[in-house]
Amino acid sequence: MIRAVRARFSGARLTAWARREEVISLLRDAEGLGDGATGDISKAVEGADLIVLAMPTGAMADVIEQLVDFPVGSDVLVTDVGSVKGPVESKVGNLVRKKGANFIGSHPMAGSEKTGLKFADSELFDDAPVILTPSMGNEVEGALVNRLREFWEGVGARVSQMSVGEHDRLVASISHLPHLLAAALVRVVLGQTPEAGTFSGGGFRDTTRVSAGPEEMWAGILSDNSEAVSYQLGAFIDELESWKHALDTLDRDQLHGFLSQARKLRESL
Repeated sequence: MIRAVRARFSGARLTAWARREEVISLLRDAEGLGDGATGDISKAVEGADLIVLAMPTGAMADVIEQLVDFPVGSDVLVTDVGSVKGPVESKVGNLVRKKGANFIGSHPMAGSEKTGLKFADSELFDDAPVILTPSMGNEVEGALVNRLREFWEGVGARVSQMSVGEHDRLVASISHLPHLLAAALVRVVLGQTPEAGTFSGGGFRDTTRVSAGPEEMWAGILSDNSEAVSYQLGAFIDELESWKHALDTLDRDQLHGFLSQARKLRESL
């Protein structure tokens, strides 16, 4: 994210915060931040107009707790890039507001299963969808939404907005369920026959690529959005039962129909 912001907002003052000294050193060298990378959270946010929380959702509230109160009447805007918005809004959003700042959630649908600075990309958000989840519904928040929209559009993203609940239901189907299914497929295939991977082609590798994501982060995401993911998983299990019945009864016409519908739906993307 830092490279994308630096590339599009070259004149902005940009400061990064990290817990570990080795990460701070990497940030200073790789991103050219110099003294703009720090382990002091208060120093990192000093004078900031926009604060972006880019960390596991479970750690966000602890980070905000370390901050002293923002100035009363502050126009500081805090956002996050977490994949689930319900817990973030209830814990982090309310805490930020109590400290005198503003909060609106963001979810950039960008990135990959790879993590770390060596995979940073200045074009990460080019034409990527970003979902904003405002929750207050007042005039002040409307102006803040416009500010946040300008920021994300400034790094190349396509911005839309929806409620927290709508967001979490949506990403359960297009992001969280696919990750769960990829992980389950790897367990079924390679767990039973480890040597099968030697013979796998692009289909298996493409289908299971996202399962290489960090398990600590994804365990938190699935737990945070468990109700919506479980609902989608139930619908998927029902779908699989239909496929199993067609196979068990050798119903070639039904299989053809399933595959045809799936192909047409996929082509509509």
